[in-house]
Amino acid sequence: MSSQPSVDVNSMKHAVMPSVSRKWSNLELLSAMRRYAGRFALVVASTLLGLVILEVCVRVLMPQNPEFYDSSKIIRLSSTVPRFPENIPNGRNESYVGVPVRINSLGLRGPEISIPKAPHTVRIVGVGDSITFGYGIAEEDTFLSLLQSKLNQSSDGGQKYEVVNAGVEGTGLDYYLHFLKTEAPNLQPDIVLVNLCLNDIAIYSETGGKSERPVGKSTDRLVRRTSEFLLRHSQLYIALYMRLKSLLYGLGLLDINKIQGYNFLPLERFSPRQEKAWESSLQILSKIDELARRDHYRLVIVVFPMEMQLSADALRLYRDQFHVRIGAEAQSGVPQKRLHEFANERGIPVVDLLPVFRTADSGKLYLRNKVISLDPIHPSPLGNRIAANEIFKSLECGEFMGSAHVAISEQACNMMLSSRQ
Repeated sequence: MSSQPSVDVNSMKHAVMPSVSRKWSNLELLSAMRRYAGRFALVVASTLLGLVILEVCVRVLMPQNPEFYDSSKIIRLSSTVPRFPENIPNGRNESYVGVPVRINSLGLRGPEISIPKAPHTVRIVGVGDSITFGYGIAEEDTFLSLLQSKLNQSSDGGQKYEVVNAGVEGTGLDYYLHFLKTEAPNLQPDIVLVNLCLNDIAIYSETGGKSERPVGKSTDRLVRRTSEFLLRHSQLYIALYMRLKSLLYGLGLLDINKIQGYNFLPLERFSPRQEKAWESSLQILSKIDELARRDHYRLVIVVFPMEMQLSADALRLYRDQFHVRIGAEAQSGVPQKRLHEFANERGIPVVDLLPVFRTADSGKLYLRNKVISLDPIHPSPLGNRIAANEIFKSLECGEFMGSAHVAISEQACNMMLSSRQ
């Protein structure tokens, strides 16, 4: 009789037990996941409820203005290529960044103007970005509006001065050229003021726009769109927005050099990237000059400084509070000197605001309000007044610009006359 194979009961036990153990472990894991999911849902629900309560409290106790940051009523992207930002004709926002803004039927900030130009009118058109537009500045306090008042007050009554605000937020030199090609001829300007901030010095793409302005990853775009939505719909978010943003910059959780570093490129130490930006920008300025000569209006370049250029204290402020990585070279004035060199070669008058801003610096020349604690780019109402005075001085020496009898300060007059010899 054949022998039966022996069976190792212990081996069988070990062969079966792991599967049972795994079964029970999976059940326990599933149970744990359900517990944690329930706790997570409770935390989310509690957080949302807390935010809803805070939203209600803000709306009742300290109501915010949902129009404060809402540019959608006054600015849009053009429907045609190149898709530049443009002002919405007849757009209105009664409290955009704290001030009323009106856009006329031609897409210009301010009152309606006559087309064609009225007889005996000297029309000055100012092109530029948010500085020219008057970000956070009431219409009557913008430097272009103040300039118009000063010119008309000084006039002998024989002619009227009309200063037109063609500024559009978020634009650059390529848009200024586009506007002067397509829209300016209809306005019949005698003088065009190209109002430059140093963040206009950039690398421009062939299709329009600053090619180095960060577009961001899809997650960055989602965050930005979510932020824009909340700014329109959440008063709690509006109340915290600028304070939270400044805090994150100050703590280094948001890197201003990555997010807005393109604004400071001309103030950095020399680099191939910076040189490429200068080549790109001066090429567009050359085209603007050629256009002005072709269309027979006088071109004037106005250069607005950044606040960190004014003093060592101002530079230290932005380096300490926002960790801006620019050095003492920001104080050199090299960008302004380079623009002067370009303009002198072509006989273009330049109104350089850096010297007068340095002289008047009291920490009050740049925009500050209840939500904006620091802004290195946009002049305050006082800064706008100083800019208007300086431009007015540069239009006072009896120089003929096309059909307009306008002034230039003695120094600027001498520069213009010598450049034509």
